[in-house]
Amino acid sequence: MLQSLVYMSSATEPFDEADLEAVLDHARTRNTADGLTGMLVHRGGRFMQLLEGPYDAVMATYGRIVADERHDDVRLLVEESIHTRRFPEWSMAYDRESDGVAVPEGFSTFLDQGDQSADQSRPRELLRWFRNHPMADPTAAKGKHRRDA
Repeated sequence: MLQSLVYMSSATEPFDEADLEAVLDHARTRNTADGLTGMLVHRGGRFMQLLEGPYDAVMATYGRIVADERHDDVRLLVEESIHTRRFPEWSMAYDRESDGVAVPEGFSTFLDQGDQSADQSRPRELLRWFRNHPMADPTAAKGKHRRDA
């Protein structure tokens, strides 16, 4: 049996592409050593992450995230036992301007191109919501409120 969890948090400082690449590199190294897989998504200063793997490793990693000063307002959204990994290879997706530049190795096109998986689990649906819903992006929500005012 494996453990899966999804959390969402806000970044305390802006993350640029170099910062995101460093996060991916560190997460790959650490998570591979801990037997973890999943997907980390960054959009508009927010993170959503699905972690999956051995229970103790998932919970220890989540504990480090909660204590990490780069995260604020960490919210556990789903926690469940699973039989099969949904994301067997570690990946990261981030919201970036579509400038024709290829996605760096290890980054997913999830935010740009969507998700073609037939998986309708709660964790997968939360990631889809994060991708599609304007309220998931605080900068989009602020812009909407200004136009409506």
